[in-house]
Amino acid sequence: MKLMNQKNKKFVKVFTVLFTIAVVTSLTALTAFAAGGAGGGSEAAYKSTIEFFITWIRRIGMMVAFVGAIMFALAIKNNDAEQKQAGLITMIAGFIVAALCAASDMFNLFG
Repeated sequence: MKLMNQKNKKFVKVFTVLFTIAVVTSLTALTAFAAGGAGGGSEAAYKSTIEFFITWIRRIGMMVAFVGAIMFALAIKNNDAEQKQAGLITMIAGFIVAALCAASDMFNLFG
């Protein structure tokens, strides 16, 4: 009886492994098709997505510059040279990010 129970457990393990392999293989063999046919819709979607990110990155860059300006103003009030430097560096970094986003036409992202 003990021998039959061990064979049964081994059969269940082998069956489980084979069944799992069969299911995973059948699920990975699916074909996906892009909607839109000739690809005109995908280019417009790409352009709108890139423009969305550029807009928000530019806004975030301006917010970083604003925070840097506040840091600089508070450092002037306290006459702390190290904080003045940190505020100026933060403000300049924000302006650089915003300027790069404003000049995104230079990078020829859309063809």
